[in-house]
Amino acid sequence: MNPEIQVEGKSDTWESSDLIRGIRWQFSVNAGTTVSNGLSCGYLQVDPDAELPLHYHKEQEIYIIIQGDAELLTDATSSRAVTTGDTIYIPENSWHGIKNVSQSIVEFIWIFPTDTWQEVLYIFANENLNNAQDIADK
Repeated sequence: MNPEIQVEGKSDTWESSDLIRGIRWQFSVNAGTTVSNGLSCGYLQVDPDAELPLHYHKEQEIYIIIQGDAELLTDATSSRAVTTGDTIYIPENSWHGIKNVSQSIVEFIWIFPTDTWQEVLYIFANENLNNAQDIADK
């Protein structure tokens, strides 16, 4: 028997962390929230002048920019402009982050090949953030 098709609407409820200010997220497909098998995804918003800091993880990832202009951080000194409509493939173990360079919110969808986002262990360039194993719980 095939699993049931699910449809999830975007919520008005966002999660955030005191460890990384100016970002918030919500899960769309994520084990524990929905049924998922091998894929998880959600939305992330980045406030003006805020950023998801430079990090890597063993899983590959996809970003789909749905609103705004940002800099895709690729190492401590390099970045690349991204904008609404851009799709970004991030290979496994690749440094990346995203900084909002506009005066409005940047929003993107992330996709992981995992049952749940909580399986992903983020390794941040800023070692102080690595002391927090689960950003969502902080």
